[in-house]
Formats: sequence, C-alpha cells, structure tokens
Amino acid sequence: MLCSRQSHCIYKILTCKTAHIFISVRVCVFILSAAPAVFYPFGLAAGDTEHVETGGESYYSVGLSTPFKFFGRTYNQIYVNYNGLLTFNVPSTSGPYSPTRGAEDFIAALWNDFDDYYNGVFSYQQYTNGSVLTRATQDINQYFSQVNINAAWVFVVTWRYALQPDPAILFQVVLISGSGQSYFLMNYGDCAVLYGQLEAGYDTINSTSYFVIPDSTNGNYQNLKNTSNVNVPGRWAFNAWAAPAIFYLFGSAAGDTEYSLTSDEGYVPVSFSIPYTFFGNTYNSLYVHFNGLLTFNQPQPASGPNYNPTRGAEDFIAALWSDLDDYYSCFFSYQQYTNGSVLTRATHDINQYFPQMNFTASWVFVVTWKYGPQQNPAILLQVVLISGGDLSFFLMNYGDCATISEQMEAGYDTINSIYHFVIPDSTNGNYQNLKNTTNVNVPGRWAFIAGNESVTTTTTTTVSTTTTAQPWTAPAIFYPFGSAARDAERLISGDEAYESVALSTPYTFFGRTYNSLYVHYNGLITFNQPQPASGPYYYVTRGAEDFIAPLWSDLDDMGWMGKYWYQQYTSGSVLTRATQDINWYFPQMNFTASWVFVVTWDFVATSDVNSFIHHSAQAITFQGVLISGGNLSFFLIHYGDCAIIYDQVEAGYDTINSIHHFVIPGSNVGYSIPNLKNTSNVNVPGRWAFMGGSENVVGLQMRLQSFSDLTKKEDIETVLQQIKQELVNHGESSNFELKLRKFKKTQS
Repeated sequence: MLCSRQSHCIYKILTCKTAHIFISVRVCVFILSAAPAVFYPFGLAAGDTEHVETGGESYYSVGLSTPFKFFGRTYNQIYVNYNGLLTFNVPSTSGPYSPTRGAEDFIAALWNDFDDYYNGVFSYQQYTNGSVLTRATQDINQYFSQVNINAAWVFVVTWRYALQPDPAILFQVVLISGSGQSYFLMNYGDCAVLYGQLEAGYDTINSTSYFVIPDSTNGNYQNLKNTSNVNVPGRWAFNAWAAPAIFYLFGSAAGDTEYSLTSDEGYVPVSFSIPYTFFGNTYNSLYVHFNGLLTFNQPQPASGPNYNPTRGAEDFIAALWSDLDDYYSCFFSYQQYTNGSVLTRATHDINQYFPQMNFTASWVFVVTWKYGPQQNPAILLQVVLISGGDLSFFLMNYGDCATISEQMEAGYDTINSIYHFVIPDSTNGNYQNLKNTTNVNVPGRWAFIAGNESVTTTTTTTVSTTTTAQPWTAPAIFYPFGSAARDAERLISGDEAYESVALSTPYTFFGRTYNSLYVHYNGLITFNQPQPASGPYYYVTRGAEDFIAPLWSDLDDMGWMGKYWYQQYTSGSVLTRATQDINWYFPQMNFTASWVFVVTWDFVATSDVNSFIHHSAQAITFQGVLISGGNLSFFLIHYGDCAIIYDQVEAGYDTINSIHHFVIPGSNVGYSIPNLKNTSNVNVPGRWAFMGGSENVVGLQMRLQSFSDLTKKEDIETVLQQIKQELVNHGESSNFELKLRKFKKTQS
C-alpha cells in the first residue's frame, strides 16, 4: 500500500499544585494515508528516481529503454517537466495554455505553473518485467476489450506538490507498450487550489490527434479524481495509435460513412456527386469491396486477384486486393468532399507531385480499409480519388500490414489493359514493406494521374503581325537525326512493332558479333531476336537476350504521336565526332571510329503534326548511338525532355545470361524519368557512355616486396589506384571507386 503521512495533535495540560506551573504538551501522532487505488506504485518505496522541484520551468530528459510510439511517431526519449507535462520532441515552457497548438507531441497530466508556488517532487521508473507489467496488461485488456495486448514495457511518472505533510496535488501518467501497440493512462488524486490557466489531455504535431479532459479547463479541476472515460473514478485511458501522417482523415471522427463486413466477398455501390474520369472512361459511381478493391464498371465477385497483373476485363484500383475478409474482421469507411480543408490538402499534394500543372482540386473521394482490431488495425490502407478541371488523380496510402495468407496485388488496371501498373512489393512477398515504398519520395504513398494526361489544349491568338514559329531543336549532346540528317524515318503505329536493320559493318556487343539488329517502337534495341513484350517485366536482368534499352516502356500505346529515325555512317563528320567522344570518355585508347549507327525516338502528347514538330506539348526524346572501330565497340545513350511515364519502364542494357548488365539509376521509376536529362556517368548531363566490346577484361600483374605490403592502408590505396589506372587505360570510365574486399597469400 502506498502511504503518505497525516498528523493529528493532542494537547494535554499538566498542573503542579505547589508551584502553580501549567505545562502544555503537544503529542503528534502520524497516520499513514494511501494514494488512490488507481495509482501505480511510485516514490522511493517503489525504487523510483526522484527529483525535487527547483523552479524555473525545469525538466529532465529520460532515455527510454524501449521506444514508445505516440500517434504515429516513435520516440526513444521523453522530457519530464516539473509543470505536469510530458513532451517528446522538445522540453516545454510554461504556456500559453491553448488546448491544441499542434507544435509538438505532448501529454498534459496537469499542465500548470504550480511549480512557481508549490514545492514538489516528481519520480519515475521504467519496467520491463514483473507485477507492474501484469497489472498494465490487465488494465489495457479491460478498457480496450477488442485488443489482446501483453505489456512489454511500462513507464510510470508521478507528480506530488505541497508535501506538508500530504501532497495537496497528486497525479500520474503511465505509458504502456507491447504487442506492437501503445497506450497511456492518466491517474488523479487530490488537487488543491491552482492559480492561472491549466489543462489536462494530450496533443500531437499539427493536432491530428488531441483531447482535453473537460473538467481540467472549466474551473472544476478539483473534481478530476471523480472523472473517467473507462468508468474508474480518477482514471483516463487512451490508445496512442494513429494512422501515419500521409493518411487523409477517416472514420467517425471525419464523418465518414462506415461499414463492417456482413457478407463474404461483399461490396457497396457508391454514387459520385461529381463524375470521375479514370483513364478515358468517365464514371458516376464505383464499388467499394471489402477485399481492398475499387471497381468502376461492375463489381468484382472474385475473392482475390486472378494473379495476372493485367487482365483487361475492367477498370479497377487495387489498394491491396486479397482475400483479407476471410482472415480478419473488416471495416471500411468513405466520404466525398467538394469543399474545405481536404480539397486544400489534395490540391497541395497533387501540385507537389505533378508540378507545373497548376491544378486545383474540386472533388475528393477518400476510402479507407482497416482489418483486425479497430483500435490498432493489423492492416491499414487508403485510396484517395482527386479531380479538378479535366484532370484526375489518385493516391494510395499504406500503413502497417500484417501477415496475409493469400496471393495479393496492389496497383491498377484498365479495360484492355491499355494502362496498368502493379506495385512491385505487393506481389513479390515483400508486401509488409509497402509502408516504406513510394513513387513520389513519401514513404507509404503512391501517386498516379488517371485522366486526360495526354490531352493538350491549343489556344489560337490573332495578332497584327506575322511570326514564324521555330521548330524544336534537340539538346547539343544529340547526334544529328531526322529528315535534315537524311535518316530513315518511321511513324510509330503501336502493336509492339519493330524493324530489322542490316548492319553495313558487324558490331560486337559484349563478346557476340552481330550483322543486324532490331529497332523497336517501344524504345528497345535487340540483337539476336525481336522482343514482343510491350515493356520490361520489372526484372533488372532477364538474361534471355542481348539488348540496349535507351528507354524501354509501352511508349507506342500511349496515344502520343511518335517517330523514330536511324542511319549508319562509315565516313564523315559523325565518325569524327564519335572518335572524339570515345577518346574523351575512355582516354589513352587511341580509338578511331569506323562505323556509327544512330537511332532516335521522339514522342509528343498530340495528334497534331505542327504541335509534334514544335514540341508544344509534353515530349519524350532519347537516342542510342552505336560506335565501333578496330576491335572495340561502344555505345552512347542520350536523353532530352522526358515526361513522366505511367507504366513499367527501364533504361540500360543486358546480355545473354546477364553476364553484363546495367540499369540506369532512377530509370525504372516512371516519376524519375524527367530527371534523366540531368544524369550521366561521364559528367555530361543527359549522356551515358558504355564500352560494349569484349576487350574490357583486364589482367594486372604487380610485384609486392612482401605479404605485409597489403596490410598497410597506404599500400592498399597505392595498389588500388594502379589497378584503377590500368582499367581506365583499357577503356573503363574513371567514374568508379575500388575497394579491397579480401586478400590471400598463396604459395609461389
């Protein structure tokens, strides 16, 4: 039993008859009084660390033995403030006492400036085993009946003020975590008269989650010991779980329409207040499925995906499509918005991820799925549909994802699979990592444009003078191409077409010599056979054939006007330029180009020839240059303006059995494609240069004085630098670094 001292004084009068002297004696009897039963053990008797109040808004920083998750943010330390406040990211000051400021995460046990007019003490202790954990487990499972927690860590902090002899003010906070969940309790005893504003409750950064105990701010604070939200006088209990910050507000707090699973493979039709365009098809309603799927033209009775990423039977968005409703209790909620802060947030998000579009959201639809316990969902996912003007977008947000025992898929598909995408980690067994994946550099979020992305608007203005629009010109790194260079020209017509080109001079590609190649409409060059696939399979190395992928994607199906041109050279200024370029990037090789093949692709988001010529709409332009001379072969890849690609994409090269392969960093993420014109491996923005012949295997013989030479760091660096120089002399770019992994002494 926790005790404090109470004193009762008895006065007894003793009379001396002879001297008439009266003596007054006070006898003090100390009676121990207990803290309320809701309090966890505290003080020196419990083994706490104690600190006496010294004034001046002091605080103590406490390192946590176990990280504590507080409404979506995880902390390894906490600040215990004398003024009745617990803060996580920074220590507190005395005020102001506005209930929700949104500047930081905090728990206000009883936030007041009483440290300026009461003496006091606070004490704290962390527990990772014993009876305190047993008690915390029982308490949380009692107050939150739908969860099953085993407390693994408890932090108890208690404040006592006016200690002569009993605390006139007594309160306590208990942090509890375990089983991936976090909770906290607030316990109240007596509360003396306080001066100034005060508050009890909690707040979070941006006030996404906050609560103020009513009696703490209405003048009735002395009644806190009789208040509760769990039917235990003096105790308040809270779940510290919150959805990640990327999630739009959802659930009853947002005013959503809510559904719990009532039938197997169920769904709910939802009518739109404003039509939504999804990749060219406009819809007035959709179907929200319990199994993590949104469909537009019809409901989908299948419990899970047919495990073919592109079916083409209908338009759908798969937030996380699996037979989830057979394994977890399911709950989803949704709401449409046509005004307010949600539209403001959506506008900000879309303009951040799709700059220069000057987008304003006029309609937002938010749907959120929760599986498992509602207080701490085991699986949490959300889709946000956004539209405004002629543009449509959608976001996919991911939180925690528990074990799923069925096949699954996340992404989208359209009728005839003209547009489709599968989030890689959703199908490769790494689905629990979805909360860390992204295509817009925001962990857990994927963003896509869904409507009219290839429609351009032409405005005609009549003026009194006549001007001639200048044709578009390619970046200076590009070799000559097009009709001016007298290239062979092809209009791209779709259907994964290609053209076989006989080479006037054989070309050696990593050990194999070819007399022809295939130029594909979809940005690919193959040697041993054409490649019927519309785009890469998302494998970095397939190993089935030799190819160069300047920019391999389903470009010919985008609906844009596109052309490619090619030409071979065996003399003239192009060979001179190629010779200079290769000798610059691969010095000391004394290379002379004798043959060059240039192929250039150009796509523009228009059907108008004039707009195509002038690049007056979004464009994707890139080039491959094959160069050979003597026994050496090289190739260059050039990038101009490249719009975002909403499909699988890859740039680089691969060989049979993938003995040699390379993927240009960022080229397999569609939203990074616009940056290709700024990337390089030879310090020339937009240009990548590679040696393509078999003479890039270098042997190096060196004499070492002793085995100990390679035990000294300076000797190791000398050896590595000599090796690097030899590699550069034999054609490698100098933009690499060598590190010694292992050395071994052998018998001579």
